[in-house]
Amino acid sequence: MNCIDNTPRGSHSLYGRSDRWFLLTLVALNYFTIYLHRNLLNYVQIPLQEGLHLTETQIGLLRPAWLIPYCLAQLGVGYLSDRFRRRAVVLSSLVASSCCLAAMGLSRGFGDMVLGRVLLGLGQSCAVPAMASIIADCFTARNRSRAFGIYLFSYNCALVVAGKYGGRLADTAVWHVPVGTSVIDVAGWRMAHFVFGAAGLVVWLVLLYLLSEPDRTGHSEQAQAKSNAMGVWRSALCVLSVPSFRLFALTFALAGMVISMIQFWLPRHFYQAFHTTYGWGLEDAGFFATLWIQSGTIVGLLVGGWLADWCSARTYRGRVFVQLAGWLVVAPAILVVGTSQTVALLAVAMLAVGIGVGLYQSNTWTATFEVVDPATRATAVGFLNLGSGILVHSWFDPVIGWLNETVLVDRSSNSLGFLLTSMAVPAAIAAALLARAMLVTLPQDFRNGAGAPGAE
Repeated sequence: MNCIDNTPRGSHSLYGRSDRWFLLTLVALNYFTIYLHRNLLNYVQIPLQEGLHLTETQIGLLRPAWLIPYCLAQLGVGYLSDRFRRRAVVLSSLVASSCCLAAMGLSRGFGDMVLGRVLLGLGQSCAVPAMASIIADCFTARNRSRAFGIYLFSYNCALVVAGKYGGRLADTAVWHVPVGTSVIDVAGWRMAHFVFGAAGLVVWLVLLYLLSEPDRTGHSEQAQAKSNAMGVWRSALCVLSVPSFRLFALTFALAGMVISMIQFWLPRHFYQAFHTTYGWGLEDAGFFATLWIQSGTIVGLLVGGWLADWCSARTYRGRVFVQLAGWLVVAPAILVVGTSQTVALLAVAMLAVGIGVGLYQSNTWTATFEVVDPATRATAVGFLNLGSGILVHSWFDPVIGWLNETVLVDRSSNSLGFLLTSMAVPAAIAAALLARAMLVTLPQDFRNGAGAPGAE
């Protein structure tokens, strides 16, 4: 059921639909929820590992168990969002995510958790391309980076909430839940899965009644009359034939390495580093690992969105320039995060890493949309995720877990710190790739206001 009549509010101006901020809020709420679901594992992994008797290598495998099916499904689900109603895609993805997360709370061992993570990845796979396409159609090039920056702000909030409240639920070893006249004992990490899954169903009900389907923009008049009629292979070739897009995809994969290390392993690193010296629990480590980086990312997203819209009005290189600046901040700051044992210095370094990541992320999709055919926007986002999954996430976290458990075991509690420091290398390579795109390929690939290639 769709209770919004978008006829009067769906009119377009130089800045997009008149109800664009309302729709952006709903899409951001959905992104907040699915990001909460996919990252809960980061902050309950220690009691989960103990409860299910898992090794560190097995814990590392749980992340690609989600990421690989999520990424491999991107080509198909991105095409679906270009061809069919994105509202239905978003709602289906959210209800699947909520049910899968709650079911994972019933896991009895490693096999159950792997199956749950695989299903969670498949369920969430279609959401992001659909949401990216909705935002692109609600806003114009004048304010699109700001819109994506605000949208991505929701995932930073999700990480802070997951880190603090997921950790708080997991810190309680056993929850005593009254059911009728009896009491059921529920492990803390299981309770976190149940609570966050239930929250997802509440958000699904909100979107069911409030989310509308925007008209598609930037297409030809013929394409406006119906959904994208390109076949899946033609859409794929149309995207992959753009040199700038290929560079953006490689950069996105390298970003996946840095962000995965920060989101998945940093809370564990701080727990191991400060549990004895400061008595930190899971809530403390999870909150510290997210608060400063995500606060910085929020600043980077908002500033990066505004700055890129301002720069892009003056030069077609503007959005890529802001992305490049972000990686030039991340590369040195991540060195401090991996080596320092001083809480205050770590906070400053994590704030800088977050700002750099935010500058990059606020323009990832908008820069992509300026070099690909508007009829293939969701497919392009799907390819970004697919490439990241194949090149990075298919192996990254299990290898980090194996290195931490075996090869670097002699480094004691600082092994994860050494691995964090090494993330300066992909950050520097990402900066080099964006510099090449800005100087070499973008002048030929940039699409002007009419949607045709060529720099203005």
